Amino acid sequence: MILKSGEEKRREDKAIVEEFKGDKGSEESLQGEGNVFLTTQRLVLEKEAEGKTVTVFEFPLKAVDEVKVKGFIGKVLLLKVVLKKINSAIKGIDFSGKKGFANLKIKVNDPKGYADEISFRSRKT
Repeated sequence: MILKSGEEKRREDKAIVEEFKGDKGSEESLQGEGNVFLTTQRLVLEKEAEGKTVTVFEFPLKAVDEVKVKGFIGKVLLLKVVLKKINSAIKGIDFSGKKGFANLKIKVNDPKGYADEISFRSRKT
């Protein structure tokens, strides 16, 4: 992952995207295992495909409308994100003209830590 100007990496983990639901239902190609990066400005999920690193999706933290942690033992991070703000390098995926929100369910090592950081950085000023 390449950091943008003025951006700092805050967290990095192996992650499993258990669910990615947009306005037209589930996006299977955006689900699965990868490496998640949380920076001071955005959340990025990358995975290895055919020997290359591919950005599965990324979005600015300001695009996060809601963040929660759900579960007792196997806690997961739940995010509600403005759909048109999500970018993906996966062929055939383009949310730029879409309305509404995407709901993401991501399994990471410290979902509460991610939720706290995202909540703090996604506040509308």
